[in-house]
Amino acid sequence: MRRQYVQEYDNSNHNHGQGPTFDEIRNGGLALAVKLSLEKKYDEAKKVLTEVLKVSSKDPEIMAMMAEIFIAENKLSEAKAWLDKILVLFPNYPRALYDLGFIYQGKEQWTKAITVYKRAIRNYPKDSKEEIADAYQNLGCALWEERRREEALEVWKTCLKYNPKQKHAKRNLKKFTNEYGLPRSPVGSAMDDIQAFVHMKMEEISDFKNGTEADIILEKIMNTWNDKIASRYAQKLDRMKVNEKIRLFKETKVL
Repeated sequence: MRRQYVQEYDNSNHNHGQGPTFDEIRNGGLALAVKLSLEKKYDEAKKVLTEVLKVSSKDPEIMAMMAEIFIAENKLSEAKAWLDKILVLFPNYPRALYDLGFIYQGKEQWTKAITVYKRAIRNYPKDSKEEIADAYQNLGCALWEERRREEALEVWKTCLKYNPKQKHAKRNLKKFTNEYGLPRSPVGSAMDDIQAFVHMKMEEISDFKNGTEADIILEKIMNTWNDKIASRYAQKLDRMKVNEKIRLFKETKVL
């Protein structure tokens, strides 16, 4: 779940003798709820938010905070119900879209998560760089799970443009990028070599007209790998440096 900030409540601004203003009730209640949530006092936090909603019933920030508490409790159905309420009133509210993406991710509904994370990114204010970065980070995870792995790497790189300190994106790029700068294969380094060879040769050709032609070219590339690389260099590839392998792959002509 996204970072939550404790906002200091300054009671020196009270209008003495006249009771608290609407803004004081709202902002003070929100700050208290955030504090209680960070202390994992979720029931108390929800009670505070419920009281605040009595004076600010259609406040998307308050409702989003309520949803995020339910997410923290792993009560995803209750959280989604609150997010649905927000999105009926404010269809492009980015915080609710982000949280909805988090819920879809938790349910392994990757396609839905991708869709709402993209909507969140489009609707965040341009200066909300950390929030945009967090959405890109989670979008990358959903893309990776959907096996759209090159897209995932690009999305994590974009994340770091918005927030170079986003530790999860840094970790994911390091963990999931192989020595060729491509998505790391879950099978191991041998498959990384094959994928790098195929990627390189497909880019060299790249002028095929349709899917059938692409399949024929891919078959030729794999035959070339088996006949010219695997049969001759199988024992050597693990000991070769990456620049040596890249030179070998470039020099190998497709049959």
